[in-house]
Amino acid sequence: MDLIRIGQYIAGKRKALGLTQKQLAEKLGVSDKSVSKWERGVCLPDVSLYTELCAALGIGINEFLSGDDIAENDLPRRAEENILQTAADGKRRQKRLKCMVAALLIVSAAALSIIGAYLIRTNRPENVIRPVEKESTEMQTLKLLAGLDGAYMYRYTASDDFLSLRIYLTGYHFGKQVSKENWELSYRDIGSPKEGTILIVPDFENFQVKLILADGGSKLSTSFPILEGEENQKYFARAGVSIEDETPITFEAEQPLLALMYSENDLQVRAVQEFADGSVSPVNDYAYYISLEFCKAEQ
Repeated sequence: MDLIRIGQYIAGKRKALGLTQKQLAEKLGVSDKSVSKWERGVCLPDVSLYTELCAALGIGINEFLSGDDIAENDLPRRAEENILQTAADGKRRQKRLKCMVAALLIVSAAALSIIGAYLIRTNRPENVIRPVEKESTEMQTLKLLAGLDGAYMYRYTASDDFLSLRIYLTGYHFGKQVSKENWELSYRDIGSPKEGTILIVPDFENFQVKLILADGGSKLSTSFPILEGEENQKYFARAGVSIEDETPITFEAEQPLLALMYSENDLQVRAVQEFADGSVSPVNDYAYYISLEFCKAEQ
């Protein structure tokens, strides 16, 4: 995030409303020194204040994170940029944390064995995919950006080379498979990335799901519709189940990521692994199973 730009935007909106820093601070229950730091680009407010700050200034969360006013027709593009930037900021925080640990290793001989073991464990070659912690700053920010249904974010680390990353979408209607499609990022000519991010954002209000795959050099962005043709779609109950823990990557194999379930009446929630095993509840009107495959061979 561009802290200077966001700070200037906050200051401009505050002044346009005729508020002093102290008056804005009182509305938010913070000190005027905090507001001063935000406006000078020293830091951002705590994520728990984003909603209140935007309401006080009469702006949207995407405008706040972008640091300027956004035209209605430009909102989807800027929202996607903010989502990706939030994910990138989280990765940078992780890298800074590793640097701090490395510095501590140098100055603290007493903790050498413990920290050394930690560094070996966290920096060893690995091929894994993991969900981002729900309580992390970037996930809390994504919830604000995504709306009522939240968002799902995953990061992968791949020490091994691979030729492509494929995302599958399998659709079910009353437990029967009715569709299967896939999207792919190819690395045949550029070399595969060592890490990347997968974002899935359900948008029930517009009856679609946004899917973004980014690795720093390449990006795939798409969406798919849900509950097509249903007259009472806005009354459907919904649930999502995801992988919960760090999972080893199995190359050349389809692996579960997320399942979204919808039903007009009874809703039966099943674990995402059950979808991978072919156990799909016939109770639910619709289910959308998202999986991925790291491909090493030409297909």
